[in-house]
Amino acid sequence: MAFIRACVRQLQAPVAGALRSRTPRLMSSPIIRYNSSSTKTSEKNDFSLAAQVFPLNKESITEGDVDEWLNAVQQLKGGKSHVESETEVYISQLAHPEPFLEEKFEPTEEQLAEVEAFANKRIPLPSNPTIDNFTNLIMRDGKKSKAQKILSRALYIVYLKTRKDPLVILEETLDKMAPLMATKVQKTGAAKNRTVPYPLKKRQRNRYPITWILEGASKKKSPDYSVRLSEEIISAYEGKSSGYDRKAQMHKSAMAHRAYIRL
Repeated sequence: MAFIRACVRQLQAPVAGALRSRTPRLMSSPIIRYNSSSTKTSEKNDFSLAAQVFPLNKESITEGDVDEWLNAVQQLKGGKSHVESETEVYISQLAHPEPFLEEKFEPTEEQLAEVEAFANKRIPLPSNPTIDNFTNLIMRDGKKSKAQKILSRALYIVYLKTRKDPLVILEETLDKMAPLMATKVQKTGAAKNRTVPYPLKKRQRNRYPITWILEGASKKKSPDYSVRLSEEIISAYEGKSSGYDRKAQMHKSAMAHRAYIRL
């Protein structure tokens, strides 16, 4: 193959004057070749591009072969337009490898029928209370299908980046970020009101981290909201979200007013 590449480089050398316009144009990129080691070739039948164009059944190259190659290179370099010998055909096709680099895939009738069957179908989100709650908090102006599409794309991006189940990641993130206690102001009828801590239910606990994730996603720079949402979910999963600070503040306030707690 080293000798073949040398001949092709001879073809690619510039020619003078009128012969230049008749010289066949070559690709600027190098010719692609496969791994042509003796063991792998015998096992996998991997052939180089040259063998695909014009298979050679010669174990060695003689001086006569070298002279024939050089003569063919000089003929083609001189502007010969009609190739005659097998060597000239071989070299001229090496100069234009585009047809041999094209790989055309022709699907079967079963594959085409399967594509048509699933053409208008989307991968549905799982029926899960966490997913439904997240979708409702994303939704604006009653456009629930749009919110489902945003969340579905975000979870798919999470899967592509982590290679883990995105629903498991989302639930673990919400469980880590969700506060256990919140506080509310209770009127006493006197000059000072009370700040009373109270425990949160599962749906109430999830609402806080979902809201914080959506707020963090709105501050990111990507033009696609699904991308921003997936980045914020991954950041929260890795413990880098600002929602953890807000959770700590809520717990700190609940501990400061624990004397008024009612369970």
